[in-house]
Amino acid sequence: MSDDHTTNDDLREVAAVDHQADPDAQPDAPDSPWRTLAAREVYRNPWLHVTEYQVVRPDGRPGIYGVVDPGANVTIAALDDDERLWLVRDFLYPIQRYSWSLPSGRVETGEDSLRAAQRELAEEVGAITDHDEDWSLMGTYYLSPGVATQRSYLYLARHARLGAPQREGTEQAMLARQRPLREAYDALLRGEIDNAVTALGVLHAWQALRGPQT
Repeated sequence: MSDDHTTNDDLREVAAVDHQADPDAQPDAPDSPWRTLAAREVYRNPWLHVTEYQVVRPDGRPGIYGVVDPGANVTIAALDDDERLWLVRDFLYPIQRYSWSLPSGRVETGEDSLRAAQRELAEEVGAITDHDEDWSLMGTYYLSPGVATQRSYLYLARHARLGAPQREGTEQAMLARQRPLREAYDALLRGEIDNAVTALGVLHAWQALRGPQT
């Protein structure tokens, strides 16, 4: 998210001050119409951090751009042998309502995305598979690239079987249920699924099992 209230004097001051740089920041892409002058971390908690960049905008005017980095994410479309899909219902604080979605969660620092997906599925649903070969990466997607760097690794898990969930304290209101993949796909077509990465997961799972023309 950008702002154009920074003045030229502000930019000169920024250039003269040694700001704390974001260690995860990448240099400007060769074809970027934006130019980055400086960066400073303005907020951090255990789950995300926010960096404010002093920039020159594509129109040549000075400004700032705030970027949120929550870390990588995994989302799992898990199916049992009867092609039933696991969904979870949880209260989402930012939008202040309950919502059904695919199991999803954070990739911890240094954690492989597949291991993170297996861990999150076991924690939220209690579902596990017997073999890594039951898992396939369906795609990697930015979740809100206008304001955040976060990407979600979208996995399909087959032959999943139910165990006991081990949810965190923030997930104690969570419920899990299975729904036939056909029903979930029809709900997607009716516009009843409003979580973007869940919609992608249902679509990918359907195409993986049935093909795009069915």
